[in-house]
Amino acid sequence: MPTYPDGVRKKAEREDWQSRKREKGKGAEYHISSLPAETRRHLAEQAVAQQGQAVSDHAAGGKAMAKLLARDVPVKPNAGRKLLSLGETARKKVDARLLILQAADIFLAPYQACQQGEVGRRAFIEAYHTRSLLLPASVYDRQKPFSLITLRRWQSALADEGPAALAGNYQRERPSTVAQSPDLAQFLIALVTAKPHLANKWGALHELATQYSEMNRLGWHIPSQSSLRRWLVKWLSDNKVAFTYATNPDAYNNKYRTAIEEMYPWMSQPNDVWEFDSTPVDAMLVDGRYSIIAVIDVFSRRVRLLVAKTSSSEGICLLLRKTLLAWGTLNDHGVMRTDNGSDYVSQRVMSICTLLGMNVSRSNAYSGWEKPHIERFFRTMSHGLIELLPSYIGHCVADRSVIEARKSFAQRLEEKRKPDAEKELFELAMTAAELQTLLDDWLEACYHNRKHSSLGMSPNEKYGHARYQRRAIGDESALDLLLNHIGEATVSKGFIKAGGLKYSAPELLENTWKSQRVSVFLDPCDVGRAILYRTGDWNERIEAVNIELLGNGVSPDAFRAAKKADAKVLASFRREMRSLAKTFGIDDLHQDVVRHFVEQARDTLQFRHPDQPLDNAALAALSGVVGQATEQRFTDSEREGLARRREQDRQLMRQQEERKAKLLRSEEEQAWHLSRKALTEALTNKESTWLEQYRKDYYLVARRIDFTLRKEQEAKAQGQ
Repeated sequence: MPTYPDGVRKKAEREDWQSRKREKGKGAEYHISSLPAETRRHLAEQAVAQQGQAVSDHAAGGKAMAKLLARDVPVKPNAGRKLLSLGETARKKVDARLLILQAADIFLAPYQACQQGEVGRRAFIEAYHTRSLLLPASVYDRQKPFSLITLRRWQSALADEGPAALAGNYQRERPSTVAQSPDLAQFLIALVTAKPHLANKWGALHELATQYSEMNRLGWHIPSQSSLRRWLVKWLSDNKVAFTYATNPDAYNNKYRTAIEEMYPWMSQPNDVWEFDSTPVDAMLVDGRYSIIAVIDVFSRRVRLLVAKTSSSEGICLLLRKTLLAWGTLNDHGVMRTDNGSDYVSQRVMSICTLLGMNVSRSNAYSGWEKPHIERFFRTMSHGLIELLPSYIGHCVADRSVIEARKSFAQRLEEKRKPDAEKELFELAMTAAELQTLLDDWLEACYHNRKHSSLGMSPNEKYGHARYQRRAIGDESALDLLLNHIGEATVSKGFIKAGGLKYSAPELLENTWKSQRVSVFLDPCDVGRAILYRTGDWNERIEAVNIELLGNGVSPDAFRAAKKADAKVLASFRREMRSLAKTFGIDDLHQDVVRHFVEQARDTLQFRHPDQPLDNAALAALSGVVGQATEQRFTDSEREGLARRREQDRQLMRQQEERKAKLLRSEEEQAWHLSRKALTEALTNKESTWLEQYRKDYYLVARRIDFTLRKEQEAKAQGQ
């Protein structure tokens, strides 16, 4: 193409290019079919280059292609299952070929517009062969140059069979004996999926399959152990990912789980996304074990962290203060990504984020892959710096055993004999403050200046290249006051209740403040002083005080710590009182008291005076009538006859129950009885219907009945 616009117009007039007037602005538009072939190819390569700028490596290219699949390609019902069952190498091959097909669609668009698709395909293949397409280097490494027929086969396989077909399947194997018996194959799959520890115990699997077949009289042809082993090894290899997903979800998440698309595709600069999380420190400090609360800026991978006794709302607010002063606030539409822990979703943290205008996004429980960047940082820190600490206790029981094994038996025995104050289990030499200083120095001197493979540069370089202007907080005291926001309260009778304390002010007695909802901020230096604003209105401020605490120099943090310590003391006292009550049996005291009075009453009965008989004509006449009537009604012979009749009635009832028990046989006995009866005579409609339904519900028992009756018939025929 000519270099200058005049040259382009003259060339268009000379070659009679198809054109039209632009809808907006001056000049003309030329149909792509009129352009020279070299120009069309250049435009196609530029379109592919624009797509390639969005990806930096082979994995990101595969993620980008997933969007195209979800939008344009009709996916088969089992396509996802087939893709899941591929191994790691096969899935990477699929990713590379999917990215090539996406680039081909973009490249061919200018050619298809002028009915020259075949010419475009050949040009695309040549461009890939010369590596003039701006695709990730990993794609060229994984896929060698291909032919026109291969490109067509890929496009057809993707449309007909789904993305899993791009992995290829060139092996032709002889069908296995297990594969030819679907019931046996399903039994083995169910067995190893439910009990993964049997997956490599071929002898046990062979024995269980044999016993199950014999027990249910299924007649399976059980192959040898080696044949069973070959089939199961191949099945486990073909279904490695799916088997791991079903039997070990944690291993699947760590090794195979991949994002379908980029976590934050809209992210373009620092402070667009912050990920927060907490983790225990795998090291013992002087005063016990601590946790680390951390935040990472996803764009630049810069990190801020805080060493705290536990992950609490107080620690998160302190980390927020440290981060906001160093990095500034989140951008408009920025996201603060947290988990669902009670410390992150507490009212204090949520209210402070709302006041700062920070959007909070929560991940699902036990879904670490939804915060991948902070999880990756914790892994780097835990398996790097933390393992070098003198008080390192190991990430798991196995690590702890190795650490303990370093000490000789004599040394461990000697330490057990020492008083607790003299034990030196792990050389507890670091305090929390020393660990905080060490981690901060490691971040600034090492982590932020080290090249990250996902960035292609260090976090400091990434931040510097962005030329980002942070939105800094000018008044540090205002931030401290905001971070001590303890929620909202309602003005009632001239005071408010907040944080377990009462605050009053003369203004709160005025009618304009009665029953108003106010936001409460505590003075960072004095818990007796609170700053109040009408909820949603920042124009008027009131200073309310608690007379009992004002001026004592107690900070809100110290006040909350004292309340927490007092609650622990009270809880400890309650536990002690419950233990004491159990010791003295207080819960059974009422029974003991009643029992004591009962015993006393028995002793008292021994000293009662003798009774006087009551002289009553009616009672005297009725006395002894009941016993005499029973004795005088029947003679001895009549009583013997009644006893014999009662014995006969009992025998008759036992005989009836025995006959009834024979009739009420079990369903399986009934099935055997009707099956034998059907061999010699016709069944009634009711019996035939019942037997047919039973055979459907218990087909294994029905097969065993048929097998036994057939053997009996054969034996009878041979005997004749």
